[in-house]
Amino acid sequence: MADEFIRQLTHDSEQFETEWANIFSRLGQLFIQCETENVDIEIFKIKALDAVVDYILAEPNPTIKPVFTKFAFVEAVIKHCASDPLPSLSEIIRIVRRILDCEIIFNQWYLSSIEAFHFKFQLCLRLTSTQSYNLIESLLQSLKKHTFLNDQSDKTTEENWKQYISRRIFSPLSCDSNKLNDETTMLAMRPIFQQIFRHAARLSHQSRVWASILDVFTRTLPTLFDSYVNIDDAQIDFLLCIEEPISNDYILFISKSYNRNPDLIKNNFSQALLVIERLLLGHHIREVRYFIDQAILAHIETIIDIEALVQMFIRVCPLIPIDYRKESCKNVISNVVYKLGRMKCSKKLAPLFFDFALILLDLCVLEAPPCAVYLLEKNEFYPWKDLAPRFTDILRLCSAYETIEVEKTSSELNSLTTILQLAVDRAKAHAIIYRSTHKEALRAISRWTYTNDDNNNRKIWSNHVYDMGQTMLDLIDQRQVTIDICIQFIEALRLRIVDNESTEDDISINHTMNSFFLNIAAHLANYIDLLKVLSHDIHSRLAVLILKALSRPFRYESGQMSMEYNIAERLWHRLCPYLTNEADVRLYEPCIQRIHSLACDEDETKFFQWWSIFWCYVTMKVPDVAANYVEDFFQDIFERKQTVITSLLPMLYSKRPETYHARLDNIIDALHSSDANSSCWLAQIFSTIAQERAQLITSTQLDRVFAIIQSRTNSSHDLHYLFQGLGSVANVEPLLFDSYRPIILRFVVEFQSVPAMKCLQQYFVAATLIRGQQSATEYLSILIDLLKKNTNITNDIRSQIFHTCQLIGVINKQALAAKRTDLTAFDTYSGCRILIDFIDDKRLTEEYQASINKTRDEVAQMEKRVTKTECNVENVTKIVKGQELKVTNLAVQVDTVDNRLSDVSEQVAAQAREIERIDAKTLSHVPAHWGREVNKLLNRRANNDWRLLGKRFGYSTSELRHWALQVDPTMALLNEWFMTHKTDEATYGLVKILDEIGRQDVAKIIRDAVAAAGDLIPDDMPFDIKRLPPVFLSYQWDLQQAVLNLKSHLEEAGYACWMDTGQMGGGDKLFAKIDGGIRGAKVVICCMNTAYAQSENCSREVHLAVTTGKPLIPLQMEKQKWPPEGALGPIMNLLET
Repeated sequence: MADEFIRQLTHDSEQFETEWANIFSRLGQLFIQCETENVDIEIFKIKALDAVVDYILAEPNPTIKPVFTKFAFVEAVIKHCASDPLPSLSEIIRIVRRILDCEIIFNQWYLSSIEAFHFKFQLCLRLTSTQSYNLIESLLQSLKKHTFLNDQSDKTTEENWKQYISRRIFSPLSCDSNKLNDETTMLAMRPIFQQIFRHAARLSHQSRVWASILDVFTRTLPTLFDSYVNIDDAQIDFLLCIEEPISNDYILFISKSYNRNPDLIKNNFSQALLVIERLLLGHHIREVRYFIDQAILAHIETIIDIEALVQMFIRVCPLIPIDYRKESCKNVISNVVYKLGRMKCSKKLAPLFFDFALILLDLCVLEAPPCAVYLLEKNEFYPWKDLAPRFTDILRLCSAYETIEVEKTSSELNSLTTILQLAVDRAKAHAIIYRSTHKEALRAISRWTYTNDDNNNRKIWSNHVYDMGQTMLDLIDQRQVTIDICIQFIEALRLRIVDNESTEDDISINHTMNSFFLNIAAHLANYIDLLKVLSHDIHSRLAVLILKALSRPFRYESGQMSMEYNIAERLWHRLCPYLTNEADVRLYEPCIQRIHSLACDEDETKFFQWWSIFWCYVTMKVPDVAANYVEDFFQDIFERKQTVITSLLPMLYSKRPETYHARLDNIIDALHSSDANSSCWLAQIFSTIAQERAQLITSTQLDRVFAIIQSRTNSSHDLHYLFQGLGSVANVEPLLFDSYRPIILRFVVEFQSVPAMKCLQQYFVAATLIRGQQSATEYLSILIDLLKKNTNITNDIRSQIFHTCQLIGVINKQALAAKRTDLTAFDTYSGCRILIDFIDDKRLTEEYQASINKTRDEVAQMEKRVTKTECNVENVTKIVKGQELKVTNLAVQVDTVDNRLSDVSEQVAAQAREIERIDAKTLSHVPAHWGREVNKLLNRRANNDWRLLGKRFGYSTSELRHWALQVDPTMALLNEWFMTHKTDEATYGLVKILDEIGRQDVAKIIRDAVAAAGDLIPDDMPFDIKRLPPVFLSYQWDLQQAVLNLKSHLEEAGYACWMDTGQMGGGDKLFAKIDGGIRGAKVVICCMNTAYAQSENCSREVHLAVTTGKPLIPLQMEKQKWPPEGALGPIMNLLET
């Protein structure tokens, strides 16, 4: 039998573990055997359960946790017995009580055994569902025998028993079914459960196990103990409870009664308020808290008179003794205001609640601000606009907490910052609040930035003061910001840095204080943006402050950036846009020199960004100052590999061309190793030098440039500029290009490069002018072979080939005529038909004749340059040596210039006075050799004066009305026209429109002036004479649909937009159109995503916009790092987003 087998099992743990496999197997066999034989299964199971309990109770030392296999053994036996048919419930309870009735059961061995019975038999569920109340009572009586005293067992065992009794036998969860304390059972057995409750209450202070039962019973059946039956007795207790000596138990007792009988409070509310007042002023904190929680707050949303309650607190709080205020706030008032803050109240009470919050702040104890927060944070409750004048009191009362000194950060005092932040948020919605906060905020900040106390000792405020200060800064009315406020902030920052400098090394860093002063710097930076125009004095003070900050260490030992560094950084990035005159810029030269020294000499490379940001602005607004640093820029780029500043160099060439010429070799060398953006700018510089001084380019330099070109595998932007520059050199020195012809042809054929084709054109035409028919025939053969062998050639390249043939044919018609037969294969193209008709001397159409005339003009211009070169071919070496000599003697020349600086300064001053009365912008765009005379004629009022000209250009009525207000409206109109178009196109369009409106007199003046300068205006030009859209949309291709939507909205609002939608072809033709779109725009909107900064095309558009002086508006189309990484970072960092 199973019981006999169980009783003979060993208690030796090692032996039991060894035999466990056989024991487990044998148990299974015995229970299976029982089912197959004619045995009373219920009796069999009862005996087995009794036997296993005997084994449990016979364990030699139950306080020592047995091996796992013994737990498994007990569970296995109970599991076998828990299958149908089950033993009777009474037998199971009897067997379980054998364990419960043991004298000492406070161990894990007995607990696990009882739990096994509980769960396997679903013991409590069976007891409650069958209403076996006698068995339940017997079980509870057995449980009452044990005290479960604290520290009577180890913590783990105690916690396990606590969890079992309060979460298994008794459970607060309604979803638990296997428990004894379901509501039906408790109501049916109320007296028994009351006994258990009292027993638990009596032992709760000694036993955490029994204490846990109280909570379960209270949550399961709160009405287990009834309240008063006789109402008169309750009223007597109500009056007597506040008589001294006050009994704690008494208060707790009647509080429960009032909690369950709300009518008692409703009918005696004035007496209830008197109870609260007496208890609060008598410092009976525990009792008043319990009374308020049970009797008042429990019914506050139903029967309590909120207005009377709040008025009572407003009256009583100032009367609370100072020593009692802290505990009163913490334990009593906080509960009330927390409830008031979260319950729905009539808005008529809002002013009363606001007064209550101010009364609480005036208590000036740590615990008061959180209480005020509860009230002030009520949503959609207060009439903030009406309460605006009271915000002065809020700031004053919060500032009063500056006198409280705490060593560590206090969460309670953090509530002061919360209150001030609430004031900031409400002021943003109701600007009138700033009127009340402005002066008080400035007063507080002035005190907290002062670094010395009354005895001239170093003053450090507590952290909560600096925290308040950071938020208080946001309560300054920006509409009332003045230069004086800026000076106050600058001096505060300067003194803070000076104080840090004099502080002893052993004083630790106060990060909260540093944050406060950094916030001051941030607000000062914002005020700079607001004021925009800064006085010379402000710039002087800022320069002194920044230089002082730059003299301090930039990092703490931890590696974190110092306060001084962050102050300087915040201000530096904001003030640069407002440096608009040379006198102000000169103030910052010590700073910029210190910054450059730090970047170069101390390896603080982050300062290169500071350096580049400064010069990005100054170069555009005060280029004469930037020109003095061109050599530094070159050193940064070439020696220090800081390429961000490369974009500035094209703008300064005209100021210091000799420096650029001396660096030509470095520029070419850098093209090998630079990134795409920098390479593009360097190539542009090379192109500019080549166009201005082509004779400076030596054959050795040409070798290196072509080596760079030959190493490229695609047609990038820098190649566009390189070929453009090489074309200018080829126009002057074509004979040097014979050996480079295969390279140029490769880019024409493989990459369909239009710049390469134009370079080839310049070379062929210039060489034809020098060498004559033999070369003309050779070049024409090459060009026609390109047409024959490359069937996929683009229209742009094909047009350029025909145009080159036309140029050569104008020079040597005989050579072109010899190729007539070859050309007939391409007579389907209009460019080729012009050539054939030209060869055949046919009468040309007006369009064809215009093309031939334009070609003749072009050849005439080239011939002037080439003829000069031809005459001087032998002198090339001498010229180059002469240039080298000039470079060698540059230092001598500089010394001479230095000696004449005083004279030059006087001349510059005189010229400056003259320039002030002239529109400098006008002088920048309209050609001076005919502008004045043309303006006089068109300014005279007539039907075809400047107004008609402006209309034909496409300008709007509002723009014409604006120019009509100018002293010289024609100059304003022409300045806009020439500023937004290339000079040759602008001149051609102007003359053409003048002819159309009957102003041949004006057109003749322009033609004569252009001819006198050695140029010609073509009779025709592929150029649309119209005003370009004022908005240029620059974007990366992934954003096209979003940008199209933006374009639609802008145009609906009346702003015409230019954007590339992919329908204008590619290559140089597209670049030319984009170039025109940017030059013709008033503003460029950069639609930024992550890929934008990495896009070569987008970068080119941004740099062209910067070069041409167009305002940029960066528009972030997605969340991204700002400023973006790469060459666009410094430019975008200068702009507000």
